[in-house]
Amino acid sequence: MRYLGRRVDPVRVVDQVQIVKTAVAGGLAWWLATDVGHLDQAFLAPWAAVLVVHSTVYKTVSRGTQQVAATFFAVFLAFSAGTLFGIEPWSLGLVILVGFMIGQLPWVKEEAGTIATTGLVTLATGSTDQMDLLSSRLVDTAVGVLVGLAVNLLVWPPLRDRAAWSHAEQLPRQLARVLRAMADGAGDGLTSEETDGWVRDLRRVDLHIDQAWRLLWQARESGRFNPRRSRPTGWGELKQLLHELEQGVAETLSIARTMRRSVEERTPWDPDFRERWCRLAAEVAERSVADDVEGLLRLTGELDQLAHELAQASLPPERWRQYGALVMNLANVHESLSRATRAAVEATPDRRRSRRYPLPGEQREARLSRGGAGTDGA
Repeated sequence: MRYLGRRVDPVRVVDQVQIVKTAVAGGLAWWLATDVGHLDQAFLAPWAAVLVVHSTVYKTVSRGTQQVAATFFAVFLAFSAGTLFGIEPWSLGLVILVGFMIGQLPWVKEEAGTIATTGLVTLATGSTDQMDLLSSRLVDTAVGVLVGLAVNLLVWPPLRDRAAWSHAEQLPRQLARVLRAMADGAGDGLTSEETDGWVRDLRRVDLHIDQAWRLLWQARESGRFNPRRSRPTGWGELKQLLHELEQGVAETLSIARTMRRSVEERTPWDPDFRERWCRLAAEVAERSVADDVEGLLRLTGELDQLAHELAQASLPPERWRQYGALVMNLANVHESLSRATRAAVEATPDRRRSRRYPLPGEQREARLSRGGAGTDGA
């Protein structure tokens, strides 16, 4: 029961469904080419079907078109080489060479390997002496491409928006956990190794943001030619969330570098400033991990107060630079996390869907609040 109650990861679900669809497309293409079409040596049909079932319908259409063109080039190349030179080691090498050269054309660049390998197999199997086998190669490929396209288009066409949101909505918490570690570690015993560890952690968060951007663009592409929906859910909100997180990571990296500089220069921190700054940083992190948007907004006044008091204080130049940088960076991280957390809480497709369709318990409470208890009792 505990396992069933866990949240399903949309990224993994989409990937697993694509694997199943690819296997179905390959088997169906082979059945159509052999049992229905009675094509000889119909290995290109399942091969083409497997290669053409991509993560989006648009990619399937575009790559399928390229693959048909690539197969035509490969068959023509193999026929020409077999007719002129026969099946020789150097003629096989020539087919591979010319195939990859043709593959440098912009509109078949992603199928350079397909041109070379298909031409090689066609020539090596002796199909160039039989025109019916050459035409069969083209028919095989067309069958595979059409099956792959049909399966990807008709069987749960992939939309990647929930996968993109599932990955992105975890990022504010990841950044907040690094900030909390920095707040806990900012003391007299701080070492340069600790600050370097925080920088590495922040780099990992930055890599996860890059992955989220890739999923976002894939989600946008998944809406093209898709009968389910033409536009991903929360496209603008997800872009804004990622921009805010990029800013938050940059500001947190600046905090880590400021702390490292203070360690290297052996600059002591004022105990009162350290206590207040660390407490505020920890609270910002805790509120973000808890998705407490209102709590984050309430911290704005305390951050402004700390900045105001720091501006009024008479500090040595080296302390002013460090304290001012820490306060301003923390204020910017707070703003970025506040906006990112709000976006993750309010704009996620699952959250939107839950607001449109309340849970059964919520529906019952709503009826009771409207006086529905008497109706139920009747």
